[in-house]
Amino acid sequence: MRALAFAGRCTKEIVRDPISLFFGIVFPIILMMILTAINRNVPEALFNIEHLTPGIAIFSLSFIALFVAQTLAKDRSTSYLIRLLTTPMKASDFIIGYTLPLGIFAVLQSITCFITAYFLGLELSFYHLFALIALLITSTIFIGIGLL
Repeated sequence: MRALAFAGRCTKEIVRDPISLFFGIVFPIILMMILTAINRNVPEALFNIEHLTPGIAIFSLSFIALFVAQTLAKDRSTSYLIRLLTTPMKASDFIIGYTLPLGIFAVLQSITCFITAYFLGLELSFYHLFALIALLITSTIFIGIGLL
């Protein structure tokens, strides 16, 4: 229960920050559109949408580590983290509280990349579901790196 309340607070912190929303959702879409436009205007295909989409999805997950580190650093600099240590929260509550909202954000980010790629010409298949599962596992690695 404490972890979910803390996760709700972390979600609000991430959503309130316009930079995190831009780099998390808008920037991968813009990057995919620019690279697809370049691919359409060059004689030899450099950026096929089939290969570009998973690459952009992984690249956009690197921002997740930045968001975790930024939120954690902000909590430390405002002494919020020290005040939280006086509460009966356990270490697992802190980890879940920071991981859960960013895990959801990573899933939304990955789905957004694949939806954008669909509109840019990607034919969705059953294998893209496996790619989303792999991206979810990879996002936990990036969240862990951000927590460190």
